[in-house]
Amino acid sequence: MLYPDLAAAGSLAVALAQCAADNGLNVGEIRTSRDGSSLTYAGVQSRNPRLDGFSVNLGSKQRVFLVAAWGQGVNLTNGSTRELTDLAVAAAAWREGVSLAELQSAAPFLEVGALALAHERGPEHAVAEKWCRYLEPDRYEDLELIRAAYDEPRLRALFPFTSHGSLLFSRCTGWPFSRDVSAIYPLGGGRYAVRHRGEDFSVEPSYTAKEAAAAVVARMPASWGQAIAGTEHDLRDRESR
Repeated sequence: MLYPDLAAAGSLAVALAQCAADNGLNVGEIRTSRDGSSLTYAGVQSRNPRLDGFSVNLGSKQRVFLVAAWGQGVNLTNGSTRELTDLAVAAAAWREGVSLAELQSAAPFLEVGALALAHERGPEHAVAEKWCRYLEPDRYEDLELIRAAYDEPRLRALFPFTSHGSLLFSRCTGWPFSRDVSAIYPLGGGRYAVRHRGEDFSVEPSYTAKEAAAAVVARMPASWGQAIAGTEHDLRDRESR
């Protein structure tokens, strides 16, 4: 049996709560899955309003607790451990709302990357880190397009992301991203199409990389500025006030 301790407790949620209590740790109320099952899933909410759920699932072929934790639409850390006590320590630290560096110090099995740390510092840092990654030589096959977009200050303030070779921009740094900024699609031969929200896609007119970036900026309302932390829903809530 892979999880005799969980079987004895009756569920992952109960076992985690008991382990935390035995070790003097506060994990708060442990959430279960939407269907009400607590056998193979448990979730812990943070006191930090910028952090969301700390989710735990069980490995099916070997004993392992699989962790993913999010904040403001961003996957901030992932990791796995075989030890329930290690899991309880990590969950308690997340519940307390500690920094990512402190979280990793308390639970070394959790991985925290440079982009996650940038998100923690603020949306402008997350935007800068994401652009820096795309601008790395050999990191992105269409470096000409990336550089052309980066040279536009208003695009440089947005969170870039790619999909099937196209370059898109978000006014928020968390998922789901905003989809109201025009997107650039490669046509081959150094030519690009620009798709504006609410309009049918067309390969005409075609643009150079610089022209395409300029065409995106030309459609941006003057009120759009630096990308904000959070999701598209947070963006809409903020702009509706």
